[in-house]
Amino acid sequence: MIKKVIIEKAERLQKLPPTPFVEAKRIKHGLLRRGVEVIDLGELAPDSSLGEPLSPAFDPSEMFVSSDAKLWLELKQRTAKWLEQKYDLKVRPETEICPFFGEKKTIYHLLLSLINPGEVVAISDPGEPIQKIASILAGAEVESFPLLERNDYLPNLSALVSSGRGARFPKIVFLNYPHNPTSAVADVGFFKDVVEWAGKKNVLVINDASTNEICYDDHTPISLLQTRGARKVAAEKFSFFALTGIEFGCLVADRGIISQLESLKEALGEQISRAWALQALEILKNYSQISQRNNLEFTSRKAALLNGLFKLGWKTKKPKAGPFVWAKVPGKYSSVGFFRMLLRKTGVLVSPGFGFGEYGEGHVRIALNLPVDQIQRALERLEKHSHVWQRRYRPKSSEK
Repeated sequence: MIKKVIIEKAERLQKLPPTPFVEAKRIKHGLLRRGVEVIDLGELAPDSSLGEPLSPAFDPSEMFVSSDAKLWLELKQRTAKWLEQKYDLKVRPETEICPFFGEKKTIYHLLLSLINPGEVVAISDPGEPIQKIASILAGAEVESFPLLERNDYLPNLSALVSSGRGARFPKIVFLNYPHNPTSAVADVGFFKDVVEWAGKKNVLVINDASTNEICYDDHTPISLLQTRGARKVAAEKFSFFALTGIEFGCLVADRGIISQLESLKEALGEQISRAWALQALEILKNYSQISQRNNLEFTSRKAALLNGLFKLGWKTKKPKAGPFVWAKVPGKYSSVGFFRMLLRKTGVLVSPGFGFGEYGEGHVRIALNLPVDQIQRALERLEKHSHVWQRRYRPKSSEK
C-alpha cells in the first residue's frame, strides 16, 4: 500500500503575517451565496468604465503571440517620452526603464534580484501589504517604521536610523507616495531630505508612486526622481492600474538595477504578449485624454463619498491624490470589528486599517473603485444602519 506523501508548508509561508483580507473574501462569498448584493469598496479593482477609451488596437490572436524586441524597445521609448513630458525626467529607455504587467509580481521580482537572505528591508506602517509579503518571500528581515497622522504620515528619518541593527542597517527602504492606505502626499522638501539621508546611509530607496496619476483640485503630482541626486540612490515605480484598470506600469532606476531585474525576469521565462504591449502603447499615446477623463470621474466619486460620510458624522480628510479615502472608525470599535459589522449589516465592504499594519488600527480604507451611483447606494445603506454605531459615536465636527 502506498502511503500519501506529507509535504509541510515552507517556512517562508509560515512567516507571512495573518491578514483580515482573507476573512473579508470569506464573508463576502458567504453573503453572495445567500443572494446578498455586496458593494465592494475594499480592494482596489477599478471598474471597466475607466478603460472604455482604450479600444483594442490589435487582433485577438495577438494575445497568444509574444512581444518581439522591436515592439518592446518601442514601449520603452514611449515610456521614456511620457516620463519626460509628465515629470521632466530624462532617462535612457534601453537601460533605465523596465515596463511591467503585474505590480505585485514586479515588487517580488525586484527584491529577489537585489536582496540576499537575512538582509534588512524597511517598510512603512501602515503600508502596502505586498511590500512586507514580498520581502519575507525573498528571505529578507523586515523592519517597520511608523507613519503618524500628526506628522502627515511622513516618516521620521532619525527614528528610522535608530531602528537599524548596527551593521545590519536596512539595505532597502520602501516609500509609497501618494500613500496607500492614507492618501498622504510627499512634497519637494521631504524628498530632498530622503535623498540626502539615503546618500549618507548607503540605502536604496524605492518609492511606489503607483497612484500618482490620480489627483484632485490643484495638486500637482511629483516624482522622487525629480529630486537632485535621486537617480544615485533611488528607484521609482509608476503604474496606470488605478487610473485605467489595466495592469501596466514601469520601474525607473539605475541601469544596474534594471539589468538585474530584467535578468531575473528572463531567467524565470517571463513573456509579455504582443496584445498587452500594444495596449500599453495605447495608454501612453493617449495619456492626456485618458487622464483628464478619468480624473474627472474620480473627482466625482470622491465628492460623492466625502459628502455622504460627512453627513453621517464620519471623520476623514480630503485626499489630494490616489483612489482611497482613509476614515476613522467609531469609538469602541476596532477596525476589524467595524469592517465585519458593516459588511454583515449593510453589505458594504471596506478595508480594515489593521490589515495595513499596527499603526493602521482605528481607521478603514475606502476605495473609489465604483461609479458614483454605486457609491451613493453604499451610502444609503450606511445611513439606514447608522444607528448601530451612532449610539457610541457622535463626533462634534468633521475634519475636512
